[in-house]
Amino acid sequence: MAHQKLFLSNKDMPDELLEEKTFGGFYITNPHIPFYLFTPIVLTMFGIALFASHLLWWEILGGIFASMAFWTVFEYTMHRYFFHWEPTGKFWKKFLYTIHHGHHDYPNDKRMMLVGPLITIPAFLILWGIGYLLFGAYAHPFMGGLGSCYMFYDWLHFAAHNYTFKNPVLKKLKMHHLKHHYEDDEKNYGFTTFIWDELMGTTIKHKKSRISNKFNEQSN
Repeated sequence: MAHQKLFLSNKDMPDELLEEKTFGGFYITNPHIPFYLFTPIVLTMFGIALFASHLLWWEILGGIFASMAFWTVFEYTMHRYFFHWEPTGKFWKKFLYTIHHGHHDYPNDKRMMLVGPLITIPAFLILWGIGYLLFGAYAHPFMGGLGSCYMFYDWLHFAAHNYTFKNPVLKKLKMHHLKHHYEDDEKNYGFTTFIWDELMGTTIKHKKSRISNKFNEQSN
């Protein structure tokens, strides 16, 4: 069942609450920072795949396409089962409030829109290490593709809360996400794709809503 109240305010979180409920050093407000940090990492992964791993071109492309498919599952699963987890321990409560729950309470606060590099870079390196142990050199194009997916995801999430789109695909992705915030936060977990919401039965089905009407007006 959907919650009766999905957010506290469309204004910024009060500074005293931010200090109390979040790990302050974990957030960033500049949407370009993920690109500055991850572009060299992604290029390094692709460079190793191309020039040091002796992989064939179709193996590299296969790794990239596999990473795109994996990202859609990873994004949906993490959002539904981890980001919306309600822990009881103080550390995990504060951690999840920092990376996601605070964003739901204050969806327009730019400090809550992007996950900071103190989380994303270690997570990326851990996944790369696991991938290399399991699949050897194939991990390099896979992680290059995964890092590219992450950069697109982070930009699109920030843009969905701050920009008006004319492109119909981006417009639909934005509306899908904002319905998650303002209509039913137990549905519409997918962000860069709708496929897993459709397959798992977590899509908001009604076609007309105050959210869709509002953003159709803004885009025209």
